[in-house]
Amino acid sequence: MEEIDYSELQSKAKERTVKTQAIEYDLETLVKKINRQTIKLDPEYQRRHRWKNDTSSRLIESLILNIPIPVIYLSQDFDVDTETEESRYSVIDGQQRLTAINNYFENKYCLEGLVTLNSLNGLFYKDLPPFLTRRLEERTIKCLRIDSTVDAQVKIDIFQRLNSGSVKLEPQELRNAVYIGKGNELCKNLSEYENFRTLLQIDLTNPDEAVKVQKMEDVELVLRFFSLLNENYTSFKRTKDYTFSDFLSNYLDSLNKKSEVDLDGLSKLFKETMDIIIKNYGNEAFAKYKFQDEKFILQSRFNSAVYDAIAVGVYESVIKNKKDITKVTYEGIQQLFKDTEFFDSLSGSYLESPSFSLRINKIKFLF
Repeated sequence: MEEIDYSELQSKAKERTVKTQAIEYDLETLVKKINRQTIKLDPEYQRRHRWKNDTSSRLIESLILNIPIPVIYLSQDFDVDTETEESRYSVIDGQQRLTAINNYFENKYCLEGLVTLNSLNGLFYKDLPPFLTRRLEERTIKCLRIDSTVDAQVKIDIFQRLNSGSVKLEPQELRNAVYIGKGNELCKNLSEYENFRTLLQIDLTNPDEAVKVQKMEDVELVLRFFSLLNENYTSFKRTKDYTFSDFLSNYLDSLNKKSEVDLDGLSKLFKETMDIIIKNYGNEAFAKYKFQDEKFILQSRFNSAVYDAIAVGVYESVIKNKKDITKVTYEGIQQLFKDTEFFDSLSGSYLESPSFSLRINKIKFLF
């Protein structure tokens, strides 16, 4: 067994030791800090709010009943841009809980699904009797503040170790925590592009309720588009230790290193691609069909494998190689679903390089 260098171990342990301070805030103070942006609920490494109203309601019920809830972990970051120059905090663990509390205080949802205090079901914060309002406002939550000198990467590490949410982190949520940078921000910003959301069948009037948005699947689809361009999909080779998720993570890492000029160019070509697709092929351009009994049967209004084929195919054919978009109608694309090879490339091992190549090349061949 190799001898342990205890001095190096001691030095590393000292270097990575996190300084913390325990503090309690009442809910009224916490909500005020959130509204003043003194507490930042959505630092770059955090996921989007995922809790449903019934889960949030149970938290409010627990607070009213004085049932202990887990500690909130805050990172203390001195922010000289604020008018008061006070310390600003970002949430490392507890975002879902704080968002649920803040949203209830802001009357954004009413209580539902309660069993113990079922008479409160249907009540917004403004509807609560005064004694319950006071009880909530005065209820305290234990917080652990992490020293402002902690390195940003250490905060991400803490986030991954501490994350105690009841909902498992999805791959893009984890990438969002690990691969912080301008490329990641680009993907998040483009995921909100209206034509893209329309093509993904996301309700524009209430996008935050969409599962694709809550799980950051929309962001992953933007990243996926960029990662496949210029026949890059041919470079992916799956092994037992290297999956398509790893391929996307590696590409995001490289995307973060691109210049502002390059990222601006990618932003424009993504929007142009989505604009062309929705204009020529409609809101359900990425639908999946099965050809059966001499007719096309709609299986899904959005399919990610169809998205790969059409989005990348249109970019490479129409935008990059200047092919005439009007030569290929939606009905022409729909005919591909009669092709057994094309249809098979949309399911099963659809995340393998041969499947990517087949379905994208079939679209490109149409042009």
